[in-house]
Amino acid sequence: MFIKRAFTLIELLVVIAIIAILAAILFPVFAQAKAAAKKTAALSNLKQNATAVIMYNTDYDGTFAQSAYGIGTPNGYVIPGSGTQVYAIYDAIFPYTKNKEIYTDPADPKAINWRTVLSGLGLVPFTGNGPAIETVSTSINFALFEDPAVPPTFGESVVNEGSLNAPSDVPMFYSAAYVRQGGPNEDVPLARRTDVPSYYQPAGPFAAQNFAGKARHTDTIVINFADAHAKAFKKNGALPGTAPDTFFGAGAVKACYNLPYDLNGIPDLLAEPRP
Repeated sequence: MFIKRAFTLIELLVVIAIIAILAAILFPVFAQAKAAAKKTAALSNLKQNATAVIMYNTDYDGTFAQSAYGIGTPNGYVIPGSGTQVYAIYDAIFPYTKNKEIYTDPADPKAINWRTVLSGLGLVPFTGNGPAIETVSTSINFALFEDPAVPPTFGESVVNEGSLNAPSDVPMFYSAAYVRQGGPNEDVPLARRTDVPSYYQPAGPFAAQNFAGKARHTDTIVINFADAHAKAFKKNGALPGTAPDTFFGAGAVKACYNLPYDLNGIPDLLAEPRP
């Protein structure tokens, strides 16, 4: 006569223990693989983004697009409270890829609510390319993509590729987050919160300091550069380049960049574009 034998309690416990051990070993591996995949996707997006910028520059005599201007306002000025559509850098290069993914970081694809940022200023996103860009998770080097239509820098000149001594050292776009007026931006080290207060606690709602770099990928930040390459850097790393600092340093020569939060500047030209 056949007798069906059941598992003993000890055997079940042994199987459960083995499964738990395997899970403890494999889950971190899966998490690391997922994080690595997001980092690779972020780099890919920024490489496409860089290609779009280069294509734009080719069509405009090597001139970088300005960060933003107003549709239908005098001289394209961005006038807060006017209800104006804002044609931003995102809109300028969009026709070259027709791909809004190049403005995102898969680790936080909605880090910056672009519509909400503009709405707080009484402005709206541009709709001439189709549906408006609503959310992004990358921002720009405000010194490179100048903003002659945005107060308080009315009338400043846009930047040409020929003015860059070392394009491979000049950031264009990078993984970013929005820091509200008054902050705080916890990525600014304690030792720097007094000498660069506008990065720790931005004085207004829309300036370079509000769109700070963010290290999302195992403490690395993803950046593309004016020669079209993209790379990930440790958040406490360093980028080369010094220039006169007309804001924080009152003209003194300072390092252009402070990872991860400050990627605004052009080596040999300008260390800080505006307050």
